[in-house]
Amino acid sequence: MRRKKKKKIILIILLGILFLLAATAVTGGVLKYRFDQNVLPVYTVEAGEAYPSAEDFEKTPWDGSEIDQKEPSTDMMTPGVHTVTISWGPFSKDVELIIQDTSAPKGETRDLVREKGEKVTPEDFLVSAQDTTKVTAYFHQTPDLNTEGESTVKIYLEDQGGNRTLLTATLTVYDPENVPKIEGTQSRHLYTGENVAYRTGVTVDDPLDPAAKLTIDSSRVDLDTPGVYTVTYKAEDKYGRVGTADVQVYVNERPENYDDMIRLKELTKQRAAELTTPGMTDIEKAFAVFRYVRKTIPWNNTRTNRDEIEQALAGMEGKAGDCYTHAITCKTLLDEVGIENIFMERNPGPGQHYWLMVRIQGEWYHMDPSPIYMHKLVCFLGTDDEARWFSEEVRPGFYNYDHSLFPTTPLESPARVSYKGGEYTLEILQETAQTE
Repeated sequence: MRRKKKKKIILIILLGILFLLAATAVTGGVLKYRFDQNVLPVYTVEAGEAYPSAEDFEKTPWDGSEIDQKEPSTDMMTPGVHTVTISWGPFSKDVELIIQDTSAPKGETRDLVREKGEKVTPEDFLVSAQDTTKVTAYFHQTPDLNTEGESTVKIYLEDQGGNRTLLTATLTVYDPENVPKIEGTQSRHLYTGENVAYRTGVTVDDPLDPAAKLTIDSSRVDLDTPGVYTVTYKAEDKYGRVGTADVQVYVNERPENYDDMIRLKELTKQRAAELTTPGMTDIEKAFAVFRYVRKTIPWNNTRTNRDEIEQALAGMEGKAGDCYTHAITCKTLLDEVGIENIFMERNPGPGQHYWLMVRIQGEWYHMDPSPIYMHKLVCFLGTDDEARWFSEEVRPGFYNYDHSLFPTTPLESPARVSYKGGEYTLEILQETAQTE
């Protein structure tokens, strides 16, 4: 009886132990399941952030949970996938720690100046480059350092996450041999006591530095003493390139007719301004001068003296004169308005006659500003054939000269002037003049 009772007690105890074991196993399984479900399988952070804690991997914080690196070390500055272990008591789970880089780099550039043929790297343009990961700089297209000028350089900043930022800068390449060019310098002819503006009409051509500095050394010139002096022009740009030019200044003793010369210069400028307007062609300018001389200076048959200044001044003042007065006045005005011309003198005779040859559109033509024989021939941009016809058919030998010493005209004139009722009328011809 006692034996049966003892066995029954042992059985009850065994069943209790089994129940406890089963209950413990069930409870552990439930806890393990809950732990695994609470732990995130993947956790992503941005490069450069702090290393995460165990709680960062849990949906709900579990007191006592810990995090261990399975890899020897994790560089939070380097994008990649790392394995870590989250543990809590007897339970653990391996998860992935993803370090990513999604932010593009930031940077600042500077403009550069380089001598032709020098080398340059992307880093030379960088003032700064910031990112949480390592940044590489490279050109979108390699700059040309063999051609002078300015160009826009494109530079990419790329981090380890493949994020890119495009920056730009200006590269200026200069050739040390291309010194600034000084243009418009010219020799000066003065009379003692006159002043001169050395800078007037002088410019500096420097495409890379429009503000290149121009200095003028005229310290050796003595405007009160006749002589030949040298003036030195110097242009220096911001790249240190220097161009120079020397011109001569001729200071002459004042002639007796100096006052007449000044008066003539003033009147010539005044008349030229009255006769011409901006936009006029050379033909129109030449006609304006031609018409003015013919209509303004009365003709007389008394031979005038051959003083150039005196007769040109007389013509500007509207005083009567012969062919010399008309020709020299016309020449003076043509010089002022910028039309190239040649003073012509009849040779051989009979007698004397003066007229001009003028250069229009690259060709030479005859121009006779004397208002004589105007009903037979108005010689404005006349050809050699017209001058020859007049000399043979109307006034023998009138336009005699040595043709071998002067330019040959085209066969046809680009313009014609007619005279009727006391007025001159200009007609522009369409045909293009041809040279023999």
